[in-house]
Amino acid sequence: MSEALDAQDRPILFQICQWGVGEDLGEWAPKIGNSWRISNDIYNSWSSIWRITNEVVPYWKHTGVGKYPDMDMLIIGLNALSLEEERFHFTMWAINKSPLTIGAPMSATLSPQASLDIMLNDEVLAINQDPLGAQARLVRRYTEEEYDVWAGNLSSSRLVVAVANWRNESRTLSLDLRTVGVAAAGGVRDVWAAADLGSADAPLSLSLAGHEAKLLVLSDITPADDAPVQTSYAPVTAAALAGGASLAACPAGECQPVGSKAVDLYPGATATFSNVSAAAATVLLGLDYINYDVALQSAWSTGTNTRNLTIAVNGGPAQRWALPISGGDWFETGRLDVEVGGFVVGDGNVVVVGAPGGEPAPDLVGLAVFE
Repeated sequence: MSEALDAQDRPILFQICQWGVGEDLGEWAPKIGNSWRISNDIYNSWSSIWRITNEVVPYWKHTGVGKYPDMDMLIIGLNALSLEEERFHFTMWAINKSPLTIGAPMSATLSPQASLDIMLNDEVLAINQDPLGAQARLVRRYTEEEYDVWAGNLSSSRLVVAVANWRNESRTLSLDLRTVGVAAAGGVRDVWAAADLGSADAPLSLSLAGHEAKLLVLSDITPADDAPVQTSYAPVTAAALAGGASLAACPAGECQPVGSKAVDLYPGATATFSNVSAAAATVLLGLDYINYDVALQSAWSTGTNTRNLTIAVNGGPAQRWALPISGGDWFETGRLDVEVGGFVVGDGNVVVVGAPGGEPAPDLVGLAVFE
């Protein structure tokens, strides 16, 4: 069909809809369509925003001009979300370059005007329609603190940054610009507030309402020259597996960079890494993991597209992270950088990875250590 459409003498938008079903969607769909559905249907619930956001994460590797991940229609204006949640919803769809398919009547007599105004925001639309076509990436996830940091390149050497407050409480969060690779920005624009915040060369203190996504555009950027550097790597092949966890070989070229993965990390099972080096008490770890536990049937109930994993350092309390979909199948590695405390300076640290609650953790490939 794509070849027949290409043969026509007028522009045609070809959208593929198979609800994210099937493996390696990001590899084949961009070759034949302009967008492709990455998830089961959205429905009128805040939980849908969390579920679909966790499924779009790995598609930045396949997104570009004329090829976009479709996160499904917008539920803005359907009285399903608060106005703050509607702005959050529009933010996540916009920065991930999803088509913005309106699901509400575009009439002030049928839809709240405030909701229509959200979808008519020129600055947010410009981010979505930016000529680079670059999807934002999940830069940090603070699961127990319930917020994310996302960032993506925009044209004219600008950067879009979203701080997503998943907690339904007002609070103040600090954004270290170095987290998104920036030493200083000559211009900081608060998009939803339509306010210029001036320049910044220090952490930003951000006041967020419950379920708010703070949307910023940084310009006149000085890149950080002290970005974290990977100093060591602990492959899962060097870990001691216990409690039913086992090592599984992967097909050639898969489960990178190790070629194997730990599977069956159910509650009670662990992967223990000994002699992990650290230069400080809090260390940035790159979790190389595999999660293809796609919420298809469970999308209508409890499905989240995440698997939870815990990390305990030197016998300390376990910290939890909800890891999103990592790629196109059970062999494509994803990486999430997380900040983990409890280390001592030196080479003798012991890191134990496990699964909380009653569900399995993602498959584990290894841990990258940064300084």
